[in-house]
Amino acid sequence: MCRPLFSPLDAFCRNALAQLPKALDAVMPLSRNHRADLPEAIRDLSAMLTYERGGLGRSYWSAPRYVSAYLRYFLPWNLVRLTGLLPGLDLPAPVCDAETPVTIADLGSGPLTLPIALWLSRPDWRAVPLTLVCVDTVPRPMEMGRSILEHMAKLSGEPLNWTIRLVRSPLMQSFRELRSPYLLMAGNVLNELKDKPGVSVDERMADLAVAVGRTLHPEGTALFVEPGTRLGGTLTAKLRETALEEGLTPVAPCPHLGPCPLLETRERRWCHASQLAVAPAWLADLARYAKLPKDSLSLSFMQLRPESEAAPIAKTALFPAMDPNGVVARILSEAFPVPGMGHARYACTEDGFAIIPAAGDIPSGALVACRRPASPRKDAKTGAVELLWQPEQKPQR
Repeated sequence: MCRPLFSPLDAFCRNALAQLPKALDAVMPLSRNHRADLPEAIRDLSAMLTYERGGLGRSYWSAPRYVSAYLRYFLPWNLVRLTGLLPGLDLPAPVCDAETPVTIADLGSGPLTLPIALWLSRPDWRAVPLTLVCVDTVPRPMEMGRSILEHMAKLSGEPLNWTIRLVRSPLMQSFRELRSPYLLMAGNVLNELKDKPGVSVDERMADLAVAVGRTLHPEGTALFVEPGTRLGGTLTAKLRETALEEGLTPVAPCPHLGPCPLLETRERRWCHASQLAVAPAWLADLARYAKLPKDSLSLSFMQLRPESEAAPIAKTALFPAMDPNGVVARILSEAFPVPGMGHARYACTEDGFAIIPAAGDIPSGALVACRRPASPRKDAKTGAVELLWQPEQKPQR
């Protein structure tokens, strides 16, 4: 029994992403020379983002060559990544009318990547006449992102029901601008919480959790998405730890409310999930021209709710046919060969760090129903305890 984390893109989203270059050309036209230079500009910006992140300070937004590279390569891949994730998350769209207006917020918004992905992949949210508040220290990328979304709406024939407000503000000060957002999003924000003189990253993470808890709508959700790197996975796990202390509850990806086993282990493991890089043809071609093709896309994320709104979902509600004494596990790794276990995967469970044998067919990031074996083995490398996956029972003929 398995519930995949990632979803295939629906026809609307696929068509919109296929037409994204038209929106980009309308917002930032390219000359012939700049278009010819685009693959090299993408490679140069990739190197800057990879190796010089600490001193970059988003300065590439003042250089047209790099802005074009970001909008035409990095933004689209991020949209592909996020539109695969968002449909599978428990994010019920709120009722919105004159008596119950709805606000959502995007922190560190950049070119509105998360809001655009939400609009593309969630028709229930697309239909809500809400107010979107986008916050960043640099206004230009937000302005470009708003224009991109407006052009995508025109190209798709869908009305843009959202009122978009752009706010220039540092991260922590931005909470003063927010009024009980029903959904609070932040992409690639945690990795910018650097140490400051006299203030550690852990302290800044705690301040963030407090601000989220005080600001969020009582029935709302906060969603933080980071790259699927060791740093991204560690930061989302640390946010989870501080959020629990501040009265917030992790509802995904965590299958339990206990301590994070990945923060406790000495192994170099981190919480992340990967999906196949299924992109529109134009983006796959551009990636090849830039010599930066992608086979898979990974991310780390943390979804939080106020404690009173986050009652744990019963195991049998997730998997009605599972053993009530069994364990729900979240897959954390790719499949790898283990002697005597076939292709196994690591997982996070209420019992701690686990290893699941014969798990090659389980997709990355999935929730799976497991049972405890009578004599569980331990992974020699990590100490992870064995759990057995309960596959779907095929009906008898």
